[in-house]
Amino acid sequence: MAKIGTPLSIPELNLMPTPQEAIELSADMQQALATICGFWQNKRILLKASPSGVLSVASARLAGIKHFTASGANDAQTGADIPCTECLCMCHPDNDAKVWVCADEIATTSNAWPLGAGEVIGFTLENMRQLNMLIVGDTEKLIVAYTR
Repeated sequence: MAKIGTPLSIPELNLMPTPQEAIELSADMQQALATICGFWQNKRILLKASPSGVLSVASARLAGIKHFTASGANDAQTGADIPCTECLCMCHPDNDAKVWVCADEIATTSNAWPLGAGEVIGFTLENMRQLNMLIVGDTEKLIVAYTR
């Protein structure tokens, strides 16, 4: 049997007592863990499933919706500091001017995606603060639905 030399920390498993030393894993357990764990930022992430066993990796659950309103013409804004997996951006249906959106840099008309009234685009992000927007018209809005 293989041994894990360092403690295996996956808080979601609620292992009691908390493992303090090497854990022996049978071949089938190694296979199951490799199948149900992800790896991100140097740590193991337990993948979640529905009660029927469907993995929650294709579409995350909606966590919330934010509205961003321009406080003047050509208002550049950054999303709120909210952890997320995806953002779905919609130019408010009542807007007259465009909203430009992009990730990881200040949105301009030469590097961002233009949205007209009612148009939508999605982004995969780790935090909504990575979302940047340029709302062209004063008091016009961008609606952002986000998942976790």
